[in-house]
Amino acid sequence: MKYAVIYQSKSGNTREVAEEIYKSLSTDEKVIQDIDREEEIPQADIYLVGFGIRNQMCSMDVINCFDQITSGRFAVFATCGYVATEQYKANLEKRLDVWMPEDADYLGMFLCQGRVSKEGQKNMLDQMPEEKERMKQLFEYGESHPDREDLEKAAQFAREIQQQVES
Repeated sequence: MKYAVIYQSKSGNTREVAEEIYKSLSTDEKVIQDIDREEEIPQADIYLVGFGIRNQMCSMDVINCFDQITSGRFAVFATCGYVATEQYKANLEKRLDVWMPEDADYLGMFLCQGRVSKEGQKNMLDQMPEEKERMKQLFEYGESHPDREDLEKAAQFAREIQQQVES
C-alpha cells in the first residue's frame, strides 16, 4: 500500500506533526508533500491530510486537496490554538464533513495543540476581546506545543492507521 502524508503548515506546527507521522510509517511506499509547494496530490491508497486550524476550519487549499482524493482511505491530522479536547475535535469533524471525500473511507482524526504566531494571537484577541485573559493563558500553554508527547501520539495514530488498513 502506498501512503501519502499531505499537509499545509503556516506556522510550522503541522509540518512537525506531518514529519513525525511520515517517519512512523513502516513502509518504503510513502511520500510527504507540502500542498503549498505542490498543489496536485500524488496517487496513494492511504492519505493522511494535515492542516492548522484557522477560524475553526481548514483552508480552501486543504479543501481542494480533499477534492483530489477520489478513492482509497484517508485520515486527518490538525493543530489548533485551542486546547485540543475531544469535543473540539468532534465539532471540527462535523464542520469538515461536507468537504471530506465521498468516495474514500474516513479513518479518523488526530488533533493537538500548536503554537499560535503573534499575528494569529492578535487576530484571535481582536475577534474575542472578552476572552482576552483566557486566550493569553492558552497562548502561553501552547508555546511548547506540539511537544514530544504530542508527536509521540501523532506517531501512534499513524501506526494505528497503518495497522488497521493492513490487517
